[in-house]
This record gives sequence, C-alpha cells and structure tokens, in this order.
Amino acid sequence: MKITSRFLTLFLLFTGYVLVYIDKTVIGFALLPIRDEFHLTPQQVGYISGIFFLSYALSQFPAGWLNDRLGYRRVLILSLSIVALCALLFGWLGTSLSLLMVFRFMAGIGHSGYPSASAKAVSSNFAVHHRTFAQSVLLSTAGLAMAVGPLLAVWALHRTDWHHAFLILGGLVAIAAVSMGLLLPAAVLPPDGTPRIARASLWHSLRQPLFWQLFMANFLINIPLYSLLSWLPSFLVQRDHLDLPTIGGIMSLSGIGCCLSSLASGWFVGRYMAGREPWVICVATLVAAVAMMAVYVWDSTMVTMWMLFLCNIAMICAFVTCFTLPMKRFPPDMIGSVIGLLNAGGVLGGFVGPVAMGYLLAAGEGSYLTSFLFLMLSTVLAGLILLPNQQGQCCQSIQE
Repeated sequence: MKITSRFLTLFLLFTGYVLVYIDKTVIGFALLPIRDEFHLTPQQVGYISGIFFLSYALSQFPAGWLNDRLGYRRVLILSLSIVALCALLFGWLGTSLSLLMVFRFMAGIGHSGYPSASAKAVSSNFAVHHRTFAQSVLLSTAGLAMAVGPLLAVWALHRTDWHHAFLILGGLVAIAAVSMGLLLPAAVLPPDGTPRIARASLWHSLRQPLFWQLFMANFLINIPLYSLLSWLPSFLVQRDHLDLPTIGGIMSLSGIGCCLSSLASGWFVGRYMAGREPWVICVATLVAAVAMMAVYVWDSTMVTMWMLFLCNIAMICAFVTCFTLPMKRFPPDMIGSVIGLLNAGGVLGGFVGPVAMGYLLAAGEGSYLTSFLFLMLSTVLAGLILLPNQQGQCCQSIQE
C-alpha cells in the first residue's frame, strides 16, 4: 500500500511539474508573435519574461512558509490553480503589454509554491536514501518539458495562435489541479518536529555559510538556464534564419538530454559522489560554459544542435546536484522554507538573466556577443562558489 501511495504521489507531482515547466518553456516561442503583434523592443520583451521571475522570486519564502504550515497538498493544489487561471487570462485578455506583464507576474506567484511543496512531499513520503533519485525524477520534467514544449508550441502557433495556445495550456493545468485534489494520497512517513523546532532550525540554517553558497549557486545557474530558454529562439532566427519547426526540433533534442541528465546525475551523484557534490557542479558548469561558447562561435546548425545538447546535459547535472543537496543537508521539518528561500535565489537569476540580455542586446545593437559572455561568466562562477566549502558542511548534515 505504501509503495502504491508513493508511486501515485510521484506520478501526480511529475505530471504537475511537466505542465509547470511547459508554461515556462512555451513563452520563449510565444514572445516571437507577441513581439511582432505589439511591436515590442528587446527591453520590453525582456520585461515580460523578467516580471514573471521577479514575482516568482518574491513569493518563494511566503510559499515555503505556507507549505510548512498548511501542508504540501494544499499548496500544490493552490499553485496549479493559480497557474491555470493566469494562463487562461494571458491567452484570453492579453491585449496589451501591461496586461501581459500583470498576468505573467501573477503566474510567477502560482509557480512559486510548486517546487517547495514538491520537495516537502518527497521528504514526507521517501526515506533519505531515496530522496535524491525521487527529486531527480521530478526535476527531469524540465527536460521533458523542453522536449515536448517546443513541439507543442510550434504546433499550436501554426494551427491557431499564441492566444489559443495559452488557453489550451490553462485547461490542462486546471485538470491537473483537480486531479491533485482528488487523488493525492496523504503522507506515508510521520511528520517530523513541531512549528517551534522548525523556526529554530530555519534561523540556524540561515546562519550557515552553506545556505548562502547554495543561494548564490542557484542564482548563477539559473541565469543561463532561463536566459537561453527565453532568448534562444530569437537568437537562432536572427543568426541562422531558422524557422520555428527547426528551432523546436533543436530545443526538443536538448530537452531529451536534460531529461536523461537529470535521471542519470541524480542516480550517479547519490550513489558515487556523496560528499563531493561541489566538484560535480564545478566540472559540469565548466563543460556547459565551453559548449555555450561553441554555440555562439560556430554558425553550423548541426554544431549548434549538439553543443546545445551538451550544454543542457551539463547545466541540468549542475542544477539537479545543487537543488537536491539541501534535502540531504538540512533538517526535514523545515525543508519547505529552506527550499523556498534557495529557490528564490534561482528564480531571481531567472529574472535578472532575460532582462539583462535585453539590455545587452540593445547596447550591442543586436549583437549577442556580450550576452553570451555574460551567460558563460555566470555559469563558471556558479561552479566555483561552492568549492571553498567542499571539505566542510557540504559533506555532512546540518544539525542543531
């Protein structure tokens, strides 16, 4: 019975995560017709992507706090309901730049609760030695969404338009929210701690260097992840004059690499690299930075496709390792708050990256050189920031 409950929990969390990541993925394709329809500048396009991540970041701690107080089940349902409503409004009433920004801002609030609630669900239903793989399965949805999302976006944009694409997406997320409310089982493992202990543990954790190193690593890793997600279609259209179906195929291949990387890195790091996670992150980010440079330097479509594939494999390996580390190092009774705060750093990077790229493109008169240098620098720094502590708290759990 417990095995069945855990499988159903993981399946529902997985399905919700796929839809949440698709909502993040398709916006990069939708911005192309939106830019033409409303005659937007690069800065204004960056605002639509950036405002989402700003609200996402600002809502992380409140969402984590609610998760620890109300329980992961309520937060999961609420998060999916808000995402569904905002997707429907974006497609139905998105008739101006200001309204598009308002709806994406609201969507960021909805997205903010899902990662911490999912992490809490994993901590509440899986033993410690199974948590890394379980969480890596959920994070593999980022790759699956990158594989499926571009194909769905291209199909929807060619068959209808971006308005109807978001209406369809909103309907699917609404179905997932209802399914979560009806089918999500109760926690299998007994709850740990009390609210008083959780508050003390959180304050203790905030004073640890490891927490702030992870915060900055999440911030820096997510700058290239979300910047490429938002701007890569525009880059490939401008430089290589590719059509949307071709770009969708390239990004789908990268998504498959992300999915495989998430599953493989979660298993490999959990089994063979315990205590050496900083070195995994460092090597992965260096590989990703070199692959980004290759994407910019070579204008061959084939080279671009395979270098993006390699870049995404390496970036997701670093991201999964960094994201799952707190679940093994911080007390489980306040993991929702910790994950919420750490994820705020990652989402803040998702806000800074696309907006910064918009300004760098405008300053460079359309040239992507400074933008790619900015992304590569962020990637390398993300890999280096945990190394000073690689013999310290990364290798052991934080205890009171």
